[in-house]
Formats: sequence, C-alpha cells, structure tokens
Amino acid sequence: MDQQSGATAPDTDTQSLGSPLAGFRIIDLTRLLPGAWCTQMLADFGAEVIKVEQPGSGDYWRWMPPKIRHHGAQFLSLNRGKKSITLDLKTAGGREALLKLVETADILIEGFRPGVMNRLGLSTEVLHARNPRLVVCALTGFGQEGPWSQMAAHDLNYVGMMGLMHLVNGSRENPHANGLPIGDVGAGSLMAIAGILAALVDAQRSGRGRFVDISIADGLLSWIGFITSRWNAPDGDTDDNPFDAPFNKPFYSVYETADGRHMVVGAYEEKFWQTLCRVLDLPQWTDRQWCEGAEEQALRADIARAFKQRNLAEWQQIFAENEACVTPVLSTREALNSEHARARGIVIKVDDPREGVLEHVGNPIRFGKEARNSLDPVPSLGADTASLLTELGYDETAIDQLRQEKAI
Repeated sequence: MDQQSGATAPDTDTQSLGSPLAGFRIIDLTRLLPGAWCTQMLADFGAEVIKVEQPGSGDYWRWMPPKIRHHGAQFLSLNRGKKSITLDLKTAGGREALLKLVETADILIEGFRPGVMNRLGLSTEVLHARNPRLVVCALTGFGQEGPWSQMAAHDLNYVGMMGLMHLVNGSRENPHANGLPIGDVGAGSLMAIAGILAALVDAQRSGRGRFVDISIADGLLSWIGFITSRWNAPDGDTDDNPFDAPFNKPFYSVYETADGRHMVVGAYEEKFWQTLCRVLDLPQWTDRQWCEGAEEQALRADIARAFKQRNLAEWQQIFAENEACVTPVLSTREALNSEHARARGIVIKVDDPREGVLEHVGNPIRFGKEARNSLDPVPSLGADTASLLTELGYDETAIDQLRQEKAI
C-alpha cells in the first residue's frame, strides 16, 4: 500500500518500524461517514481494509454529488487505499463468502441497526465460531440496547437529543444546525477507533476477540462529564449555566475587525488579560476581568470598539508580537493553505487515474515526525471481488455460480 509521510524531515527510527497496523485485515460493512472515517484512519495506519458493498449499488456515497468525475468527492476522501468486494448478505452464498473472509480477518466493523446482523445469520457468536480472535465493532447512533436503540437519526439529532446543541452553537434561545458532524466523527469514528484498538491489543494477548458497542449518543455525553461534574458541588445542581467558567465572557469571545473579519480572544490567564488591556489601551479594565452585569456589558462594548479600529491583518501582526491568546477566525481554505498546515503535511495529494490528482486532508496522527497516509486511490465497486474470493479458495466455476445467484 502506497503511503507517505506528511513531515518534511522524516523520522528514520519511525520509518524503520513500518506501518503500525501492517498485516491486520479489517472487514468494513459500514456506509456513509462514521464507519468510513474510522476505517480510513486504520487504513492510513497500514491495515488492509476490505469494504463490503451491495452488488450493483455499493456505498451510497460513491454516487452522491458533488462528483469529481466518476465518484462523489466525499467518498474519494474517505476510502483511499481500501479494497472493495461486493456481497449480498441476504443470500446464502454472500453470507458464506463473508464468513470465509472473517476467518482471515482481525476486525469487523458494521453500522447496521441493532439486530440486523442477527437476522442475517451473522451474530457475534456466529462470527466468533469462525474466528475466536475477531474483534467485532458495532457503530450505531444509540447503541445496542436501550429504548432509543432502534430510532432513526443523524448527527444533528444526536447533538440535539444529548443536550449539546447550545454548547455547540452558543445559544439556548436560538438553537440552530451546526456545520460539522461532530457526533458522527468525534463521538462515533474516534470512539470506534479507540475501542477497536483496545480490543485488538487484548485479542493479541488473550486470543479472544471482544464485541465493541459504540454509541454516538454515549460518545457525545462523555465529552461533557467535566462540565456536569460541577452538579456534584453544593448548590451546583443547576442546568442554568453548565458551561465552563470563561464561556462567552468578554475575555473569551469573538470580535469583529474594521474589515468585517473576526478575531478570537482567549485571554483567560491574568497575564494574557493584562497584555490585552495594554494593547487595546483599556487600562481601566485591567483589574476587572471577571466583572458581571452591566459592568460586563460595558467591558464587552469597549473591547468591541477597540477591535473595530484595525483590520484583521493589522491585528494579526500586533498580537504576533504581544502574546495574549488572540488569533484570527480563518476560513477552512485559509486554514488548510496556512504556512502551519502545509508545514505539518496535513494536506495530501492522491493521483487517481480515473479522477485526476486530488487534494485531501490527511491523517493527523504522527509517529515521531511521520504522519502515514494511504495514497492509493479508492477502488471501483467490486474491484477486488474475484481476487479475494480466489484467495478464499473459490475457483472460477464457484465464482460464476455466485454471480448467477446474484450473491456478488
């Protein structure tokens, strides 16, 4: 598998170790975002990821706009270097082929509603009968059990139902949709990676694979435990203001500049606050950082007026020389084109013979100075079906029979 370091100066000791998950095989039964993001990172780590897709249609994201040429842009970003096999798991032939593949695998991840795998005859018990060491991960919205486990929902639903929407967009009175699927990726994909890798380490030691139950809703709730812990304090059992103390205080907020751009002020520590007051020529507020009520509103107005006196570039230069945790609000394109992002190698290029040279955001995790990324293009639908079945012992006659049965 073609891989590239995102670092300009390679770490030779890390390079000599090779890809950390090289030699591990992952069966991916998921569709759309959470599972694909999870297995893309595992593929970047060097694992062989086999994407199991429905014959004829495949993953919905293959064909969803915006398309580059043949495939959807989002599919291209999250399926680099994977293999594709088409299997209809509702057929006996498709199920048996999957079970033969399970015998060769280390991990299986699926994203069906709870109970679907059992109805397909692919319960964890059946999978472990074929391969006791297999790590099985189920990635769902609400987990395998509970009164909401069968509920249909998407990222925005999870964020709203778990009491996080006002934390994400900063308003109880006017909650609105957030532009980033934080539940799918942060509470789903990343939690799945953590659970899978922990179970994989245990399987290597014990010889027994575990079932990993990942709930996006549970993952979201886990993020706010450090906030809700205040409810254990005397007189702390209130939902009025569950935020950490500096949330949207004048010294921890966003202000508009003269050219209509914005600066983030994070002057939480006293030393940063004092620098901010000096730079903005607001000495009268130096010892009033934590003021409240009408005084707080007056402070906010004074800071806002000060920032309106200069444009974004001017403020960037000023605060580059006066450290106060004051930084610009950048667009996504500006952030990815920044000197820092380029130096870190977060933007990677994939030369796809069907789609052209594509730029993607790569794997953020580094080993030493090296960030490993799979640079092989996405597979066409079912590209590896015949070769994988041959590896599993199917001859041409048997493969043709599966085709006739529409199992592949």
